[in-house]
Amino acid sequence: MKKLCLIILLASFLVNAKAQQDPMYSMYMFNTMAINPAYAGSLDHAQVVGLFRRQWLNFPGSPKTANLTYHTPLKNENVGVGFSFVNDQVGDMSTNGFMAAYSYHLRFKKSRLALGLQAGARNFSLALSDIKLSPTPGQSDDAFSGNISQWSLNFGAGAFWYSPNWYLGLGIPNLSNNILSDNQINTAFVARYRTHANLTGGYVFKVSPTIRIKPSFMVKYVGGAPIQIDLNANVYWLDLIGFGVSYRSKDALVLLAELQLNRNIRLGYAYDQTVSSLAGYTGGSHELMLRFDFGFNKNKTLTPRFF
Repeated sequence: MKKLCLIILLASFLVNAKAQQDPMYSMYMFNTMAINPAYAGSLDHAQVVGLFRRQWLNFPGSPKTANLTYHTPLKNENVGVGFSFVNDQVGDMSTNGFMAAYSYHLRFKKSRLALGLQAGARNFSLALSDIKLSPTPGQSDDAFSGNISQWSLNFGAGAFWYSPNWYLGLGIPNLSNNILSDNQINTAFVARYRTHANLTGGYVFKVSPTIRIKPSFMVKYVGGAPIQIDLNANVYWLDLIGFGVSYRSKDALVLLAELQLNRNIRLGYAYDQTVSSLAGYTGGSHELMLRFDFGFNKNKTLTPRFF
């Protein structure tokens, strides 16, 4: 019973702390594959993105997330494929997931509409034996003697409507409301994964031969938690350097920076400063991104994409 109560408490914390069971990303606009399978194949070349996030530095056991995505169009340019891997740790809990994605792109005169599906598996683990129950050495509790490791299947879907200058997407990466552990009593209060949905959009304005501005947004929905809105604005100079700012409703103000090292490699960094009631205690959050583009079609003119 103690094990059940602990699982429910921790799972509820993830949902209610502005939070979501899926990892939070400040630079989601540079790694759309992580939140929408329809993005696969939306470029005319292959792309790999690695992202690492460390949240709330001053809190022991605070969230740490590593994410890796890959996607590419196939020879039939209407089809895209990709995969994503994520490792997310919060205290003694961790989630590892792998998803494979497929998308089909419908061509219109000035835009395309991609529809995507993804499927994969994830593992939820909780190291109960590592939890310190008492400051007195030698005390133990049989309910915490065994660790939890639960595998489950996951499915997702998405749509991504885009052109060279704008995009609008809806991603639902979690359609399977699997329970977190088979050790729970099957009641209405059982701890389980919740449905996640992300509505994203953005537009790139060319204000001069050297400067572009990209406003964008994301609306996040998680079952059982308040809707959260991210508003962003990025400015690019010579398509090489970018700076931006984001506001995450009731949560954080984010500063972003990007640098295009060469044709293939782009670096990104984000710093979150909490503006909620936790302000002054978290120590901020840091996020690093490395993007590698390759497999360019030599017969096509390279046009920069900022999403």
